[in-house]
Amino acid sequence: MRSKNNRKKPASQRQGKLAFYLKRIAVFSSIGILSAGILTGAYFLVKAFYVRDFQVSGNKHLDKRDIESMLNIRREPLLDLRLKEIETKLKRSAWIRNVSLRWLLPGTLVINVEEASPRALLSYGGEMFLVNEEGNIMEALEEQATPFLPVLKGIDPRYKKVMSEAMRLVEALTAKNAVADRQYVEIGLESYGLTANIDGEFIMVGYGQYLEKFDRWVELEPELQKRGVPIQYIDLRFKDSVIVKPVTAEKDKGKDKVKEKDKLTEKDRKEKRIS
Repeated sequence: MRSKNNRKKPASQRQGKLAFYLKRIAVFSSIGILSAGILTGAYFLVKAFYVRDFQVSGNKHLDKRDIESMLNIRREPLLDLRLKEIETKLKRSAWIRNVSLRWLLPGTLVINVEEASPRALLSYGGEMFLVNEEGNIMEALEEQATPFLPVLKGIDPRYKKVMSEAMRLVEALTAKNAVADRQYVEIGLESYGLTANIDGEFIMVGYGQYLEKFDRWVELEPELQKRGVPIQYIDLRFKDSVIVKPVTAEKDKGKDKVKEKDKLTEKDRKEKRIS
């Protein structure tokens, strides 16, 4: 019996060692496969969190390259970027009124823009510029042909408050259809405030209450056209009144006598009478 056990023991030991080695190989193989999977997943995960592409929609004037150049983003980690900062950067362009942003994994920044529309032309420094509704310069016009828009003249674009007032006047004229079917509309600036020249009809406007002021003008203007009296200027600066100054006749020039301005009160306007 003893000799038989001695002969069998080395065989069982060899089988045990083989099983042990196979288990170790299986464990290390599993660890290797798991590590490779983790590394591969980490690689693609890292790539997913880097900016690799842009999707732009809503743009008509600006193209994708214009927007990319504004951002100047080159494969930066997504976690390092702030959507609010990107939105602020894009809104610095006078062509962009509003913008919405979102991430699309892997690595794509989706940009939807709402472009501003030109509302006026600015004649300044011998050049002509497109201006948006906030009075910001959009771009210089290089072509000879220009769209029909009200022209801002004699206004320094660096004076943001005056530019903003001028654009409010433009919006009021547009709301009252005062620029429809007109050949020329010019917004100017004098010491007393803004002026409007509509097809040669010079109007003193001043500042503020533009809709109310042009309500009075819209009501009066057909009567002036009907009478055909040459007008030197119309003054809308005073509340509830319109002052009409006819062109001085040649024979009255040089006289010391000063004619009183015709003042149209609220009652007179209702009766369609100009004193």
